[in-house]
Amino acid sequence: MGKYDHLKILKKTKARTHHICQKCGKEILPKENYYKEHIKDKFLHSLHPKKYCSSCYEKNGNELLSLS
Repeated sequence: MGKYDHLKILKKTKARTHHICQKCGKEILPKENYYKEHIKDKFLHSLHPKKYCSSCYEKNGNELLSLS
């Protein structure tokens, strides 16, 4: 539990490089959409945001934030 967990949201992003989904381990290819943890404050940034594929987001939605 971090002190900024209540500010985290999942933001839709288009991949520019290869990524791995944190939940299922599926490879996210360039130009595919995925969802990345984002802090809802313009002055705060996450050092190692978790990335989730579109299919995991469709199945679990924002519940992915509580898995971390």
